[in-house]
Amino acid sequence: MSTDSKPCRNCGNSEFFTKEVSADGAAMLPIGALHGPKYQIVVCGSCGLTEWFVPSRFLPLVREKLDPL
Repeated sequence: MSTDSKPCRNCGNSEFFTKEVSADGAAMLPIGALHGPKYQIVVCGSCGLTEWFVPSRFLPLVREKLDPL
């Protein structure tokens, strides 16, 4: 996921930080303890606005498991 072409929707800043994190709290456990679902978080480096995304490799599972609106 890239935020290069889009400024922050809250403050207009263009500096972002990103990391993939566990959706089930496994990030707090020893490495390799659990392999659960993941989210990609993107944080604005200026105002701290945080957005959560499902990584594209998990989107087929989202389509399979969740109901469309």
